[in-house]
Amino acid sequence: MKILILLFGLAAFPPFAAAGDFPLCFYGIGGPQELAALKQAGFNCFQTYVQDPQRLAGLAAGAKKLDLKMVAAPDKVIDSAYAKEAKGWPVLAWYLYDEPEVRRLPLAELEKLDKRVRDWAPRQKTVFVMGEGVAAFTYAGIADALMVDWYPVPHLRLESVGEQVAMVKAGAAILDTKRKDKPVWAVLQAFDWINYPQRRKDRVGGFPTFEQVRFMTYLAIARGAEGIFYFTYGGSDGIPLPARPERWGIYQRAAAELNALMPVLKKGKPGVLPAGLNPQLASRAIKQGGKDYLILLNPAAAPLPLNAEALSGYRPLFEENRLLPPALLPQKALVLEK
Repeated sequence: MKILILLFGLAAFPPFAAAGDFPLCFYGIGGPQELAALKQAGFNCFQTYVQDPQRLAGLAAGAKKLDLKMVAAPDKVIDSAYAKEAKGWPVLAWYLYDEPEVRRLPLAELEKLDKRVRDWAPRQKTVFVMGEGVAAFTYAGIADALMVDWYPVPHLRLESVGEQVAMVKAGAAILDTKRKDKPVWAVLQAFDWINYPQRRKDRVGGFPTFEQVRFMTYLAIARGAEGIFYFTYGGSDGIPLPARPERWGIYQRAAAELNALMPVLKKGKPGVLPAGLNPQLASRAIKQGGKDYLILLNPAAAPLPLNAEALSGYRPLFEENRLLPPALLPQKALVLEK
């Protein structure tokens, strides 16, 4: 793949991340037979809606063989014959609930479920997903990690992904003082809205392009996401994404870049943004392994000039042209290394 040839300074990095280092996952895995394709594509974990304990045991066995982590509901496992065995499954986190604010779940009920899982499996983590970031100001004190799903294509601005992640980070900082820097995982779009009900007379759809997926992914990371999930592997029309190479390839390409950056994403420390950057850019600075990294994104409607003096010494990664461009086009992401 051309993108892997362009990694230069990242060439020594491993081709795939170790499971759990930085969750890079797909939603909607239905059985062990799907795991090999997921691993081959560069992902290190998955979410499943399967709740039958026996089927979950099969998924856990398959995940362990491939060094994958899983996110699954604990409800039916806790009181099953697999309750003891499940404490040793390769669980990234037990999935407490799906969008509690949408279902108007009382805070106390989510706290109760979290406690039940902790009492049963105290060495395993818990997580739940919110449908919008503002819900974090109610629920973010619960669980070991938080997720937010946000699917803007084609109805909303792409930059709204970053806004949702930032709200969840803010809510967690306010409500959970015991667990500082609680991980926030962004759940991003891998489906076409045309296949789902909408609040409009004429449904509108569109599958995300690679550039849109790339922009949303890096924007989520720039706003503080410590893991990325894509929804959904099964395909919103019932056709699994790998059966459509033109769509599956989008996420393979995204995974290739993130795996190349994995040591930076996992072990990097906050860096300092260069003075003189255009304030309209969305940006994040990271230091790792004696090098400086910058993630720059343009959420504006017009190209934004790049200050060559401020960015002196930086070179683009993942680009065919290794020279710094004079400007960053709208809804484009640029990853730089110095």
